[in-house]
Amino acid sequence: MEFMQRVNHTSVPKGSVAIFWLGQAGFLLKTHELHTIMIDPYFSEYVQRVFPEMGQGFKRLMPPPCRAEEVNADVLLISHEHADHFDVDSFALLMDNGKTQVYTSRNVSAQMETLGLNVARVTTVCKSDSVQILPECKLRAIDCDHGDLSPDALGFLLDFGFETIYFAGDTALTPARLKDALQAQPDIALLPINGAFGNLNGVLAARYAAMLNCKVLIPCHFWTFPLHHGDPQELIEAMDKEAPGVALHLLCQGEGYVG
Repeated sequence: MEFMQRVNHTSVPKGSVAIFWLGQAGFLLKTHELHTIMIDPYFSEYVQRVFPEMGQGFKRLMPPPCRAEEVNADVLLISHEHADHFDVDSFALLMDNGKTQVYTSRNVSAQMETLGLNVARVTTVCKSDSVQILPECKLRAIDCDHGDLSPDALGFLLDFGFETIYFAGDTALTPARLKDALQAQPDIALLPINGAFGNLNGVLAARYAAMLNCKVLIPCHFWTFPLHHGDPQELIEAMDKEAPGVALHLLCQGEGYVG
């Protein structure tokens, strides 16, 4: 079954959210009310196209689970301006449906305008802003620590009333910068494990999951580019020591978890 067919046929019980991993840092969430939220999707070869000097370091190793034009999301969240999170080559295709509402950082909004992209359905959110993005979901934009690489980068807390899903974005384990997420104690944490460009590695992701006191950890940001590294086995081995009370759900690209 094709990926979007599988998403469409997935029944989401009341009090649950389905979470599909798109690869890299991308996720597609589906609610019981049949709404969809997409986070940082990367469908194209944009990174290698804009960084040819890196040779095969940014060659895409895993194909996307579907084409950008196949997705008909209600909401698109973009955490920051880096090319593997803000996929410029796919943006117009994602917006062609005439309905997708975008929530993103100031830097991404500014870049969209510079590139001449349609920003009619784009809302800029800053750290600590809260927005009702769907009748059943409130978004809170929070801080993360992507260092000087992207000072305005965001994390996202998605509050569905019955559970909170936390998308960390690109971040190091800097508790002072992550206090909003730590105080929220989300039910499900979506954390990077690539250990490059200042991000968490597997051990630090497990440690952070324990600090968050989350029930479920779903890792991301690995196995898309050679330069990004990422070792899921490192995470698996770290969980028993660092986060014995957290359930690890390691998804393959295109696979979903309902929780």
